[in-house]
Amino acid sequence: MSGPGEQIRRRIEDLLFERPPTPARLTVAGLLLLAGIGLAALIWWPSGGSDPSRLPFVTVPPVTTTQPVEVVVHIAGAVVRPGLYVRPANDRLADLLAAAGGVVEGGRPDLLNLAARLRDGTRIWVPSGSEMTDPRPVDDGSTAPAMVDVNRATAAELESLPGVGPSLAAAIVRHRDRMGSFESLDGLLGVPGIGPAKLAGLLDRVVL
Repeated sequence: MSGPGEQIRRRIEDLLFERPPTPARLTVAGLLLLAGIGLAALIWWPSGGSDPSRLPFVTVPPVTTTQPVEVVVHIAGAVVRPGLYVRPANDRLADLLAAAGGVVEGGRPDLLNLAARLRDGTRIWVPSGSEMTDPRPVDDGSTAPAMVDVNRATAAELESLPGVGPSLAAAIVRHRDRMGSFESLDGLLGVPGIGPAKLAGLLDRVVL
């Protein structure tokens, strides 16, 4: 089957060569020739929608997330200069200890996770041989309960946490032995039996 272009070509040849040419036939042949050129242009000329140069220029704004630039933390205990510090948000506990002048004689920074990132609004107690727990007062006037290092605590020590019984304490130890030390407190969500609500109740009692 011949296409429209082939039919137009044959029609022009018929008008020009197979019959004696007359002005009328020449006119028709010219019109057919123009029609053929127009058809070819429609077939081969790229449409406006497919021409990249005709596409509108669109600027996509970069996606940004707001991250805190600084954090405010309180360090107390066996440090040279305890108090409130404003530190860069990406600082580690080791950086805070250095800013506080280091530990005093008898300090036990080895009991802390010096690689932990600082969290805004937290209080960090540096233990010493003579004072292992933070004596800060709580609302009822008693002393604050001891903080539990979830990367070092035994199952018995974990049971001192609110809502943590023997089975959950054992699950924390198993998860830690299998997956390695917790890199953040949010990692406790990977322990079966700890959900967001239970984790929220532990945050004031646990450290890394």
